[in-house]
Amino acid sequence: MAPARKKIEVPSMPEGQAPRSKKRPPPPPYYLPLNISLYVFLISNAIAAFLAPIQDCDEVFNFWEPTHYLDHGYGLQTWEYSPVYSIRSWLYVTIHAIVGKVASLALVSKSSQFYAIRFFLALVCAACQTRLYAAICRTLSPKIGLFFLMIVAFSPGLFHASAAFLPSSFTMYMSMLGLTAFLDWRSQKIAQGIMWFGLGAIVGWPFAGALIVPLLLAEVLVGFLSGSLGTVISGIFNGAIRCLAILAIEITVDYAFLRKFAIVPWNIVAYNIFGGDGKGPDIFGTEPWTFYIRNLLLNFNIWFIFAMSAAPLLLLQAIFRPQASKKDIPLRTFAAITPFYMWFAIFTAQPHKEERFMYPAYPFLALNAAVAIHIVLSYVGSKGSKRSNGTLLAQAKLTIVAAIVLAAINAGLLRTVGMITAYNSPLKVYEVFEQPDIFQAGDSVCFGKEWYRFPSSFFLPDGMRAKFIRSEFRGLLPGEFPDATDYPALFDGTSRIPEGMNDLNQEDPGKYVDISQCSFLVDSYFPSRDATELEPDYIHHESQWEVMSCKPFLDASQTGLIGRLIWVPDLPGLPSPLQRKWGQYCLLRRRDGGSATLPEADKRSPGAAEISIIFPANFRCRSHPINRNGRRRSDPQTDMITFCTFSQQQSILREKPSPPMIPTHNLPHVTAICLLATLTTYLLHSLWKKHRTSNSPQGDPEQKSLSPTSKFKQPTRKPGEWTPSDFKRPPAAPYLGWDVHTAEPKPYRPFRYGPKYFITMGLRSMKWDEWIELDNHYLRYHTDKARRIKERGAKCSRTAPEAMDAAMELLEELSTYLPERYPTLFRKTPTGITNLLTQETITTTAPLPEDPMQSCGRLIQDDLALMLERPDGEYYLLAGSILLAGFWRLEDKYGMRLSEIHTSGSVPGYKEKLEKGMMNFFRRLRPEDPVLRNNYFIQVDESLPWSHSIGSEDSETVSWNTAEKNRAIEHHFFRSERQSLRRLPRSGAVVFTIRTYFEPVTEVVKEPYVPGRLASAIRSWGEDVARYKGREKYGEVLLEYLDHMHEEQVAQGLEVEKEDEVRSYPF
Repeated sequence: MAPARKKIEVPSMPEGQAPRSKKRPPPPPYYLPLNISLYVFLISNAIAAFLAPIQDCDEVFNFWEPTHYLDHGYGLQTWEYSPVYSIRSWLYVTIHAIVGKVASLALVSKSSQFYAIRFFLALVCAACQTRLYAAICRTLSPKIGLFFLMIVAFSPGLFHASAAFLPSSFTMYMSMLGLTAFLDWRSQKIAQGIMWFGLGAIVGWPFAGALIVPLLLAEVLVGFLSGSLGTVISGIFNGAIRCLAILAIEITVDYAFLRKFAIVPWNIVAYNIFGGDGKGPDIFGTEPWTFYIRNLLLNFNIWFIFAMSAAPLLLLQAIFRPQASKKDIPLRTFAAITPFYMWFAIFTAQPHKEERFMYPAYPFLALNAAVAIHIVLSYVGSKGSKRSNGTLLAQAKLTIVAAIVLAAINAGLLRTVGMITAYNSPLKVYEVFEQPDIFQAGDSVCFGKEWYRFPSSFFLPDGMRAKFIRSEFRGLLPGEFPDATDYPALFDGTSRIPEGMNDLNQEDPGKYVDISQCSFLVDSYFPSRDATELEPDYIHHESQWEVMSCKPFLDASQTGLIGRLIWVPDLPGLPSPLQRKWGQYCLLRRRDGGSATLPEADKRSPGAAEISIIFPANFRCRSHPINRNGRRRSDPQTDMITFCTFSQQQSILREKPSPPMIPTHNLPHVTAICLLATLTTYLLHSLWKKHRTSNSPQGDPEQKSLSPTSKFKQPTRKPGEWTPSDFKRPPAAPYLGWDVHTAEPKPYRPFRYGPKYFITMGLRSMKWDEWIELDNHYLRYHTDKARRIKERGAKCSRTAPEAMDAAMELLEELSTYLPERYPTLFRKTPTGITNLLTQETITTTAPLPEDPMQSCGRLIQDDLALMLERPDGEYYLLAGSILLAGFWRLEDKYGMRLSEIHTSGSVPGYKEKLEKGMMNFFRRLRPEDPVLRNNYFIQVDESLPWSHSIGSEDSETVSWNTAEKNRAIEHHFFRSERQSLRRLPRSGAVVFTIRTYFEPVTEVVKEPYVPGRLASAIRSWGEDVARYKGREKYGEVLLEYLDHMHEEQVAQGLEVEKEDEVRSYPF
């Protein structure tokens, strides 16, 4: 609304951030847009989905095989799925089986279904990572968010965890969503956070529920200190109800498969903690306390060190550099970095350790590391001196830190490539089955010493079964689900108790077949490994077996430490310690008439053999010497080799193997698939964006701007008609910690750097909890309003008869909203609302003692206006409470059309740039889509309600022409307006709230960066805007003062290039 001189609907919303001036370099691009970050995460995860080796045989036998059974009617079964033990949930497997089944409608081969499921996991993970990245940028800092993105996208640990079909990966996804909810502190999403963590714990891995404990304790403590403990408890109760609903769904699904009542999360906890002697995870092997330190150093290199140092650095920053924090150190920030420490301590103390146990804590590790590197950079990047040598020292330190960060990224990439090229053969050797006439119906493929590298039945032709032959291993191997040709048979198969299963890892001879029954055989050869009677080198038995496919596989026992840790190119002339040594991993086919009897010459000395696998310290699937009873022998040196070689994987090679290069892994095909997936995602995102036109300036990630037509549909109703909407505003969350005596006004600074000033509406979405803002100036505003209502009456507050219902609806809305949001200031009564500070009671039921707009004005610090549509399609100002506008009068604008309000006030650019968009916006605004905008002015007198410098409030006309020119700076005041617009659902009226913040310019300029930015903004005004805002009357004095204050701040060490790290529009 604009008046004789100034506003309500004034345009002054710059649409983009122009360069500041020649003193300020372009802002650093710390914030990566969400669509770009999604593509980064998705590409990283998709590469893992198509190339990463399966690290854990538990992933295959406990998850891929049951999924294959659901999709194809046969598969391998472990003891965990026996109804006797029931420690694996069918709900988790079913979700993935549905994805595979849907993929089978478009994909021919089973292996493509495998990769489709993996890509689905990669996509889900990328979405969760993007959500968390956005929350970190919004709540903590865009720079912290950028470091988080780099750590997540380039760390080997998250590369493998992102697309792994494991409950620990699923809980990692849910932990990211849960942490996202808790990071959104203002919105109080406690119930949502509990739901996400609960979903991960119930459907995935129950122990991961411990990650929520520090976050919940922080919320309870904050609620206790702020007097809002009841709200926190209510959120906890709400979240618990959601978790119980999830548990009920899981129990129902498991009952359908098991034909018995089973609480799988409890069964998992009971077995692992209360299993008793001879049971539990320790029977599958133990590791020293240093295992996770070494493992995380390998998977996260220096990021792990930063993660461990986050808490100490935060404490040191609070003690020695308190000015580096926006406040002291928020309790919730410590709560957000605590889960990683807690998780690391808990699992370090456990004897049985596996790499995947750390997966749920990976996002917390990345967050801790990002916070730590941000603190380090904020210190080393600061100038230790005002002279040039201080700048050079800071640049040198920054160079060192940048080199460390780049080295960490490169080390992560080299390790990732090294793992792919070294251990990816089990996913490639079965490609030969895609050729015609290779196999026949009823063929089987057997596994001896390579049983733990079987990538699942998805890689075998339809109908081909995996079988096991005797090897040196003496533990329990998987059995087979009963074949199922339809769904009743499938459910019967999952509920049938299998034979030969136990929870003691005791061998069952019934799991083996004679080698004569094998049509195909998977075997490996390592020149450094001695064959045994049970584990001969079948590859060399050419009279019995024909080599169908062989892939290179790293011989870790012969490769030096560097070659085991990272990728080293296979170049001639490399020193022997750097060279990677290779073996062979092969698929063999029985020759016709061949005998399975081994020649004596091929029987090498039997004895202890090395079982090598892809996953370090995985029970049953680990690299360690074993004896004939399947028990591990203590060998510290072997443990170290196992860790350093990613489970001491021994590779396969003939006498003169060809060293593998990356192209041997069909990277062109994989790259094409990744590019196709990325392009598809980009196109879908682009189509979606066509419905949302953003006007937000570059560099303001927190500013979610809307164009006048974005998000709002064209109504089909006739002009002037409104059908009441059934939309109900969500209940407002109590403002935790708010106190009418201590709550500081928000420092809105809605101006941008020049040289160009943009005239736009500058709208952005509004959260419902942000509708009305109150602070410790409430009593002063309330007193001013009461005085002006008494003195000026209908000149400031009045309602047209046709707008009476809308004004009543607004009063009812405020009387409901305010007690919800500010329970310490307002209390709802049966007939209205009571102000607990002034002891006033406002009646909201007829008959009212005063105009409803006057009652509305008394309740809040905002001015209010109601715009209603008439049959001519125009919106008219028909009700208002304009008590503190400063520059315009309700009596001048009352009853005017929207366009007339602005043209009569000479709003710059209204006809050319605003009128059409504003009319469309008002027409299309929906009750569920409230918006915000900000505005600002300079005033040269100290009166908040009315600026006497432009004339008497009762004058016929008011103008800047009456203002005194170049008054002393002490008379300059900064008026900042926060305006909200929403449509009332019952009446259809558009409510306009205008909250004015009024501060002396001499106080505002004490804030870092404000003088320089405000001076640049004022200089950017065009002649029409400058005339509208009265710059001629104060510009000379004000700009000189602002320039001087800006120079003082720079001289005191202000680093102008870091402004974007400490501010976000409109603050």
